[in-house]
Amino acid sequence: SDDASAPALETQPQGDEEDIASRYPTLWTEQVKSRQNKTNKSSASSCDQELQSALEEAKQPQKDNVFIPECAQGGLYKPVQCHPSTGYCWCVLVDTGRPIPGTSTRYEQPKCDNGARAHPTKTKDLYKGRQLQGCPGAKKNEFLTSVLDALSTDMVHAVSDPSLSSSRVSEPDPNHTLEERVVHWYFKQLDKNSSGDIGKKEIKPFKRFLRKKSKPKKCVKKFVEYCDVNNDKSLSVQELMGCLGVTKEEGKAETKKRHS
Repeated sequence: SDDASAPALETQPQGDEEDIASRYPTLWTEQVKSRQNKTNKSSASSCDQELQSALEEAKQPQKDNVFIPECAQGGLYKPVQCHPSTGYCWCVLVDTGRPIPGTSTRYEQPKCDNGARAHPTKTKDLYKGRQLQGCPGAKKNEFLTSVLDALSTDMVHAVSDPSLSSSRVSEPDPNHTLEERVVHWYFKQLDKNSSGDIGKKEIKPFKRFLRKKSKPKKCVKKFVEYCDVNNDKSLSVQELMGCLGVTKEEGKAETKKRHS
């Protein structure tokens, strides 16, 4: 019945409706804002938390039109959000769930950018508050240093040993710091099928490497899970960079500092 009445609705004078839609559809109401302000912004599970409180709210009497967000993996929001009782859908920033002005449509799906974010993720920040089980602060730093040292040594061997030429040492990007080059090089070694992700089987040599070359040993156990921020059982080059504490922005800033 909605579909049948949609054209009729669309042809009515749209003063109020337009106004509502331009302020975001009716749906992005104070209830959602206050709910988001209550939930902890920095936590990785922001959408999941908001979903929980929305479901709680919806159980209360007279609350049958509560907006319930749709979540993607890793606490992110799906790029299209809808409010079924009003027929509106709109695009949001996937990391905060905030609507993008001017994108709301009624009785149809808007075309949204799947990666629109309020904060382009600095991958390292995703790991700032992340606990590595059994491996507190100072130990974690010692561990990451030992992993990067061992990887750098391996890369230098690979580059200087002609018999290892099969290990695909590509030309380094001049913008990369040594640590970034090391991570990119190692990622290529692991990504045997060049899929751009290190899948379950491809992670095995990384786990062996960690057991063999890094310390303290307690930090090794949960490290791969710690790296896998979006929990998809595979690692991207950004995740590997982030969990090893190697970042673009700082790398560049440091090299500039050195030059100056």
